[in-house]
Amino acid sequence: MVKNIIALTVIIGLIGIVIFTNFPTIFNKEKNDGPNEFDVTGDTSVEGEFIMPPNQQLLKEGMKAPGLVLENIQGEELNLTEVNKEFVFINFWATWCKPCIEEMPDLEELEQKYKDLLQVLAVNATSMDNGMKAVEDFISNGKYDFTILLDKDGKVYDNYSVINIPTTFIVRQSDQQIIKRINGMMTYDQMEQYVNELQDK
Repeated sequence: MVKNIIALTVIIGLIGIVIFTNFPTIFNKEKNDGPNEFDVTGDTSVEGEFIMPPNQQLLKEGMKAPGLVLENIQGEELNLTEVNKEFVFINFWATWCKPCIEEMPDLEELEQKYKDLLQVLAVNATSMDNGMKAVEDFISNGKYDFTILLDKDGKVYDNYSVINIPTTFIVRQSDQQIIKRINGMMTYDQMEQYVNELQDK
C-alpha cells in the first residue's frame, strides 16, 4: 500500500514537471500585447544591457560607421557622409519607447547649444514602430528641430547592430569613425560629458 502511494506521488510529480516545462504560459498570467521594452535607465553607472545573437557582430567604437541614406517625413533624402558637422549623434528611437521620448528634449537642447560642432540624426525604427501615422503624429506634435529620419525597412537598424532602443552612436565625420556607442537612455549631463570628451579628440 505504501509503495503504491509513493509510486502515485512520483507519477503526479513527473506529470507536473512535464506540464510546467512544456506549457509555461499556463503559469504566467502576465499579458503583454505591445512591443518588448527593456528599461536600462535604472543604473546610471552603466550604459545599458542586452543579449547579442551569436551570429551578429556588435558595431563598436573605433569601427567605421556603416552607410546611412534615409528619407525624412517629407521624402527628402539625407546621406550621413554629407552632414557638414564635426560630429553626428545617430539616435535610434520609436514612438512606443518611453526612454527614447524622455531623452528627445535633451537631444534638442544639445544640438541647439553645440550647433557648430554636432548634428543629431534621430533615426526612427519605422519597421517596428506602431505604423506611419503614429510616427507622423509624433513628429508633427513634437516640434523638434533636429533631423528625424525613417528606417522603413529596418536595414540601417540591422547594419548598426542595434539591440535595444534608445541606442546612440557618435560618429566623427572626418573619417566616419564611431567614437562612442551608448546603449540606453542618456541624461543631459551624460550628453554634455560626451561632448566635452569629443572636443579633446
